Amino acid sequence: MAEYKLKTGKTGKKVVDSYKKTEGKFTEKFLEKDESSETGYTLKTGKVGEAVVGAYKKIENGVVGGYKKIETGVVGGYKNIENKFVDTFLEEVKEEDQK
Repeated sequence: MAEYKLKTGKTGKKVVDSYKKTEGKFTEKFLEKDESSETGYTLKTGKVGEAVVGAYKKIENGVVGGYKKIETGVVGGYKNIENKFVDTFLEEVKEEDQK
């Protein structure tokens, strides 16, 4: 099958050139090269972006810290109940008694 290309003409060429110019300005203003990224670029965050990320991390740390406190309390409470159950209802069997 033959390959085709769009005939842009004078008007189409102006539109494409204008788009390429706008794309270049956008890339220069908002993106930076990043070889580890799929697209080869990452978003420039600037001071505002860094402040937002910092605030997000503080919130994240608070939520995770709160969860860990709850988890520690629940696990600690369970361990206490488990230990009391063992002390109340079970007794250790020595090897001599097993024979």
